[in-house]
This record gives sequence, C-alpha cells and structure tokens, in this order.
Amino acid sequence: MEQNTLEVTEQPEVFSFTSIRELVNETLKTEIGQIPSLIGLSTGFRALDEAIGGFQKGQLTTIAVKPGMGKTAFLLSVANNMAVRNNYAVAIFSAERSSRKMTSRLLESETGMSVEKLQAGKLKASEKDHMHSLVNGIAKARIFLDDTPGLGAEELVGKCRQLKARHEVDLIIVDYLELLNHSRMGTNSRIEELSDIVKLIKEIARELNIPVLLFSQMPSMFPGFGSTPRPELKDLPHFLAELSDVVLVLHRSDLDPRQGKIPGKARVEVIVAKHQDPDRQEVVPLAFIESLSKFTDLS
Repeated sequence: MEQNTLEVTEQPEVFSFTSIRELVNETLKTEIGQIPSLIGLSTGFRALDEAIGGFQKGQLTTIAVKPGMGKTAFLLSVANNMAVRNNYAVAIFSAERSSRKMTSRLLESETGMSVEKLQAGKLKASEKDHMHSLVNGIAKARIFLDDTPGLGAEELVGKCRQLKARHEVDLIIVDYLELLNHSRMGTNSRIEELSDIVKLIKEIARELNIPVLLFSQMPSMFPGFGSTPRPELKDLPHFLAELSDVVLVLHRSDLDPRQGKIPGKARVEVIVAKHQDPDRQEVVPLAFIESLSKFTDLS
C-alpha cells in the first residue's frame, strides 16, 4: 500500500509559533498607506502619532534631550496626555525629582495655577468647579511614581514586572538613563555600564510587551547652535542609537540666543532620528507654552 507522506504518526511536539497570516496582517498595517495608521498607544500629539504611529508595544523609544530644553515638561505632557486624557496606566521612574515635585509640576501644568494657590483655596467662584474637575482628573489617573535615588537597573526591571502584574501598566517612562546604575561587576567603563542598562530596559519592554520611554540627557550629543543646528542620530552614543527601536530628539531652536522669541509660546521640534521605517524620518513641530511648562500640538 502506498504510504501517505503527509500522515503524522508520531506524538505532536508542543511548541509556540506565529502564523504567516498574523505576520502579513501586521506588516500591512505597518507599511501600507501614505499616513501610518495608529498601531501603537497614542502619544496625545496628533502630529507625532502620524509620524511614528504611536508608542509601539515591546519597543524601546529613547528620547534624547539637551539639559535645559524642557525634559521634565515634555515627560509630564506625555504622561498627562496618556494617563489623564486617554486613561492609560503609566509608570514613571524618576531619580532626578521627587514624586511630590513631579505631582506639583503636573498639577500646575494642567490647572495653570501654582500649588500654593490651589492649597490656599483662594479661587473665584467661576474657577472652583473647573479646577476641581481638573484636579480630580489627575487624582483619578493611573499614574504610578517611583523616585528611588540611585535606582539600579535590576531593581528597575523587578519593579516593572510587579507593576505589570499588579496594575497592568500600559507604558513605562524612565527619567533618565544617566542616573541609573548597574550592579554587574567587571564593567570597564561607564559607557559599557550604560550599554548594559539599555539592553536590560529593552529586554523588559519585549518581555512585558509594553512600550518603554527612556529619556537620555547627554550634553555631548549636542555640539551647540551654529554648524549643527539640529542634532542627528550620529550625535548619540553608538550603543544608544543601535539598541533603541525608535529615537526622538527634542530640539528647541527658540533657545538659540540668535533666534527671536515668541512671547508665551515657542515652536519646538521633535526629530524622528530613528524609526523602524527609515524613510519616515522627519521633524514634528510642537508648541511649548512657557507659562504652563507644557507641550501641545502646534495648532
């Protein structure tokens, strides 16, 4: 009798796989169309969503910022957009500022009033209901803050796992790379240590299948205004450019003393220096409202 070569007679092996149908669908969603569809978590900025498709699950997005360019303001604007306005659960690790200070900044940015005035309760009758609504919106937001000083990379990874298990966090923000340390012995240089830290953070993004935003504040990335008005990917340390899935660079040309300032609001550039689609590198304009220390869409 002719043997059927397609007949399986042995015990089937248990293994995990991804079907080609799933991969084709995922690829088409990512690459088809003039303007990419929102396949990740919305950043809260329309122009940035159009440029990168939102923050992608399992990916490490590095946001490089020169000191004094509004790193904390941008971080809190993203957190506010995602947690307060879109109800995502957001974890923020900040060894630079205390959780109380971050909360105060968020309250002041959202309400437009100082914490002292809010504490005193000296509000006009017409302001009270509106302010209470804004404050309650922040209080109900699923934002988890950790301000452990000298946070180790291994401890960070452990806390990320706990937050995912207990609170189903959708996004992790780390502020910022250069303040983290690594307990692994044998590292020959600080650059090697930072590289190992970035590898761990990238691995936890993939393990938990959530986006991780890693802020990096490296003065050496920015040679200053003049011959290089806009930073590029090559200005970042090689390990950071190589390991990051996406690299965004916050650039404020309005801080150039040779540029004229617009009272109250400044045009800021978010440079998409690296993306999974290399043809989509572009510059995204945002507005910075100085009085509120807040980033918004330009229009």
